[in-house]
Formats: sequence, C-alpha cells, structure tokens
Amino acid sequence: MQKPTPYPKVRPATDIVDTDDGVQIQVNMPGVTEKDLSLSVQGNTLHITASSRCPVPEETKHVRTLEFGNVDFLLDISMEGPLSAPPVASLDKGVLSLFLPHPSGTGVPVKLL
Repeated sequence: MQKPTPYPKVRPATDIVDTDDGVQIQVNMPGVTEKDLSLSVQGNTLHITASSRCPVPEETKHVRTLEFGNVDFLLDISMEGPLSAPPVASLDKGVLSLFLPHPSGTGVPVKLL
C-alpha cells in the first residue's frame, strides 16, 4: 500500500492503439524516472503509478506559471481478459511505452475497457 502524499493525483495523457500483434500504450508523465514508476497487474487490471517531484525555483516571486510540478500519476487500464505475457515497457524522457501482446494462438485481441 502506498503512503498518502499531499500532491495532486493526476490521470496522465494516454494513447491506446490496438495493433495486429497486441495493444500499444503511450503514457505521458513529465518528470518521471524509472525509480519513480510502478507497474503491476491484478486480475484483468494493469495499474500504473508514478511520482514527479520538480523543485520550485527559489525566485518564486517571478514565476508566472508552473505546469510541471509535484504530482502523483495514477492510471488503471482494465482489460476483458488476462494478459498472455507480461507487458513490455520502456520509459524515455517521461513517456512510458507499453506493449501488451495478444494471447497467442487465439487470433482475438486483448480488449481494453
């Protein structure tokens, strides 16, 4: 269980595309590094949690807006059926790329709800 934080909970911008081989997911989480990211599967749900901690500049009196701040990203993706294999994941500059392969031999894609 994660410890509660005072930071805003944010659903990250997400692209989900069904391909011939599986489902490609792109999740935009600025400021997130691998140590800040957690992926888990429970039943038919893929849970993605991450945190971004961006220090506020010392000269705050001159800051007009801060759009990249301290946030907790939370995203749950529910699927019709179980995963046939673990997700293939990579993180590059705050963009998480996931590939969920279709169950082998079924010809039926994993459906995201």
